[in-house]
Amino acid sequence: MRQISVSDLVALVKGDAEHAILDLRREGDFAKGHLFFATNIPRSLLELRIEGLVPRKKTPVVLVEAGSSIEDAETVFAQFGYSDVCLLNGGSRAWEEAGFRLYDGINVPSKAFGEFIENTAGTPHVSPEELHNFLEKDPRLVLIDARPYDEYQAMSIRGAVNCPGAELVYRVGSLNLKPDQKIVVNCAGRTRSIIGAQTLIDSGLKNPVFALRDGTMGWHLAGFSLENMQQNCMAPSSSMQLESIREGIRERADRVGVRFVGSLEVDSFLSDPERTTYVFDIRDPNDYRKGHRAGAVSAPGGQLVQTFDTFVVVRNARVILCDQEGIRALMVASWLRQMGIVDVFCLTDCDTSSRDLPPSQLADALVAQARLIEVGDLEAYSSRGYALFDLSSSKVFRRGHIVGALFAERAALARDLAAGSKIILISPDGRLAQIVAHELISKGFNAYAMKGGMHAWREAGLPVEQGNGNLPSNPNDVFYRPYDLTNAAEDSMRAYLDWEKGLMDHVVSEPGAAFRRL
Repeated sequence: MRQISVSDLVALVKGDAEHAILDLRREGDFAKGHLFFATNIPRSLLELRIEGLVPRKKTPVVLVEAGSSIEDAETVFAQFGYSDVCLLNGGSRAWEEAGFRLYDGINVPSKAFGEFIENTAGTPHVSPEELHNFLEKDPRLVLIDARPYDEYQAMSIRGAVNCPGAELVYRVGSLNLKPDQKIVVNCAGRTRSIIGAQTLIDSGLKNPVFALRDGTMGWHLAGFSLENMQQNCMAPSSSMQLESIREGIRERADRVGVRFVGSLEVDSFLSDPERTTYVFDIRDPNDYRKGHRAGAVSAPGGQLVQTFDTFVVVRNARVILCDQEGIRALMVASWLRQMGIVDVFCLTDCDTSSRDLPPSQLADALVAQARLIEVGDLEAYSSRGYALFDLSSSKVFRRGHIVGALFAERAALARDLAAGSKIILISPDGRLAQIVAHELISKGFNAYAMKGGMHAWREAGLPVEQGNGNLPSNPNDVFYRPYDLTNAAEDSMRAYLDWEKGLMDHVVSEPGAAFRRL
């Protein structure tokens, strides 16, 4: 594979040409040290993700770390038709030796951006102790948890109402607030608290708005209890309420340079062989499932800002945001502009009649080649000596797996099992299991995949057990956040929050970083 030097990569990230910087290691390894602009696509998931994340096959792709083997990665890129793939000479170690920083953690650009906004905008905040006093003395205070619903249900502050970040301006009118009512926005840590609070402030809301410093982790560390399974969700604003804020948000979007585009022009963008165009539906996933623009990817706006590097992998690409009412798209677009994304557009005529998922033709073809068993066949195959291996992440495996299933990472199967082994593979929706089963057959294994994966198993009402099973004591396949941990969680929380706060000290000198407060 052709190699690129550190100096040439620096020139690339400082320029305006499209490119993708990929790290194919396991997420846990990636989180121990990586380039600022690198996107992690674990080798085990490469076939399933690459076409959606790098849709234009002529896009220059730089591999920083190749995962299990460079030859294996090169084969996959060639199979999928990518024509301009190179390897960073010396990898991340060479980058560090040249005087540049490696970052631990994940979603670093978004986390750093949150700190940048707090520093430059002066986002008001309250400490957990101050919020506790507010809640005791001011029953009219509104506490908004700006995370996705599943995170809110897992742990939240008593009385908090759930409203994911991009929905804030769209839904806040439903609270019918008096102008003097305080609003406090929280997340698990810092970023979504800051961006959420500043979103309400930037929208022109007259209420006093604050971010909860350090989120639910800070609340826990201050000695206050957290709830689970709360179900208090904010309703959409009325049409009249939306009209009253749309003009101000449109004016703000114009000031920060957001552009507008119609469906015909988006179709022209998508057919352009020289530019990459991403089309995101930034509404709540439930709204997306009811209908969306054909080919649009679900990217709830708060998470799009929070985990930007996992959605927009090609730097300097076009980004189109879809939102039937327009309000959410305008606010998210204004944040992306401030993150340094030049070509951000809001779609003006969003047709939401499609329910199809964006295609991934080659991945679908690979999935279709596997030998399958139905969920009801497992007992019969087990009695014939077939072992069941679960390819879910260790986090997902802990939350629920088939009784007796063995956790396994893709790369370990061919390495650790003897050729001819009789195995059945399962993954969350079955697609990864099907790709791996077909691959193992070509290496001499007697392999099947379970059709529909764990989704089908659960839908059939079949038994699931929780717990570690055969997991290694310290699995490294994914990045574990402090609130995922059971041992020394408080120490990990403090270290994580300090890590977030310290990001801005390093990003100011990062090649290619272009945060700005507009």
